[in-house]
Amino acid sequence: MSQRTAAWQAFARCAVPQLGLGSFARLVALLQQYGPDEDAELALLLWQGEISQQVAALKAVQRLRSTVTFLQSQGITDAASWLQWRDSADAQAVVHGTPHQAPDTVHALLWHLDSGRCDVPWVLMFAKRVLGQAPAHGHIMLAIQEMAEAMNLSAKALARRIAWHERLFQALGDVPELRLAWWRCVKRTLLAQLTNATSVKLQVQGVKEPLPLSLAVHLRQGQPMLTIQLPRAFGAAPAWPNLTMVQLSQEGWGTGLGLRLLLQGEGVLPAQLQLDIAKRWKAAQLQQPVFERISATKWEISCCWCDGLWKPSSLDHAEVTTWAIDTALQVLEYVLVLKGMLTEFQARKKP
Repeated sequence: MSQRTAAWQAFARCAVPQLGLGSFARLVALLQQYGPDEDAELALLLWQGEISQQVAALKAVQRLRSTVTFLQSQGITDAASWLQWRDSADAQAVVHGTPHQAPDTVHALLWHLDSGRCDVPWVLMFAKRVLGQAPAHGHIMLAIQEMAEAMNLSAKALARRIAWHERLFQALGDVPELRLAWWRCVKRTLLAQLTNATSVKLQVQGVKEPLPLSLAVHLRQGQPMLTIQLPRAFGAAPAWPNLTMVQLSQEGWGTGLGLRLLLQGEGVLPAQLQLDIAKRWKAAQLQQPVFERISATKWEISCCWCDGLWKPSSLDHAEVTTWAIDTALQVLEYVLVLKGMLTEFQARKKP
């Protein structure tokens, strides 16, 4: 396998999920967060060390930067505008006429940036529920496209409507009181272990209507979010990475209870430490982490998973409690593994 192929595979399989590069806008934001003098750090994150020669790794980052600039100059911001531009009559001529850019590099990077249609999971879920079977991916997507054109909507707008109805369908068998009991049990279990927490807050996002009197009903209408603030480690240097926030939220109303864990911290999180964290989590059979650099001294690590099928109408209170405790213990495993690695890193840095 060539070094270029190995680097691209590492980028697609590791860097994209770890850095949350699910969109062109996210890639642009990442390149802006790292200045040109930090290209060595960025190269390690993007190519995962597969490009052994530093000069070649830095050159690859510089080509990526120039290609992104080229895409922006063509008004390309997402998959839809990329497909529209790609099908234009003068696209090939524009690519070959780009100064200071190798055409083969441009073609390769553009091909990798084409992420295809969005909202596919919701469309397939809708089709499976309505038809009672899983249809072929291509057939259902073509049908949705034709429906959108008949309704004078974009495919994305129609997908959003489908997602809204799917959320309503998912909530039909809900029991709000048990949902509230589930979240409160998760909160109690986490606080029993994170005894140094400075604050804790259970709130709900995504509800535009006035708040109902009952928090239980509010939980049913929106997406719950439990946030626990933690103090910086005693005696830690300002640049040392410290975990300062643990946040568990409901990511969506899919076929199960979609959960998102966000771990936020302060200090510097070096590229090599990010790679080590990803390897340690994989070895512990945890979900793959997504890293985001908020600033030079602030970072986030997130991951998502689907924790069973939320149908509490068929569960009793004891089963809901057991489920909540199990989820809280999963969260604690992520927290403890991360805190252990940060402690090891700090110990190595001490004189």
